[in-house]
Amino acid sequence: LDRSRPRAARPRRMACCAGCLGPSLPPHYTFSNSARNARGDARISPDKRIYLSVFFPDSERARPAHFFFDRTKATSRVVEDAVAYAGLQLDRGRLVGSPEKLNLFTLEGEVLRTDLPLDAHLGATLHPSDVLLLEKGNRVSEDRLDAIKAAVEQQNGSCVVM
Repeated sequence: LDRSRPRAARPRRMACCAGCLGPSLPPHYTFSNSARNARGDARISPDKRIYLSVFFPDSERARPAHFFFDRTKATSRVVEDAVAYAGLQLDRGRLVGSPEKLNLFTLEGEVLRTDLPLDAHLGATLHPSDVLLLEKGNRVSEDRLDAIKAAVEQQNGSCVVM
């Protein structure tokens, strides 16, 4: 065990919350911002906005984030904006250095077509405030989907102190 490097301090949690919230999540499963502070282009009028949360490929270790997008624009903008936010680079739909195409999935494992506007997905495969997953390849493992669902549920949970 190498103790020469200092370890990053984890945020402290109240012991009373451990029963409700369970163990701490790894950083790449915790949101980097709150839904109230969603990232997006401020020029998008509020009536055209759709709020979504995006998780990144497990291999990238980028923290998921809350965003808002223009619902009339192509779904590919979700991929482009989220990748740019994470500090990653795209090259023709692939992350630089990866041979596999980057796809956008729902938490049910369905692929969203990136050539259609977000409006085309609304009501069927996509709903406001949904959680999406950017992943390399054409499939997402059930284990990965379950881990993300559990992380989202844990972060949405709360304790009540009486």
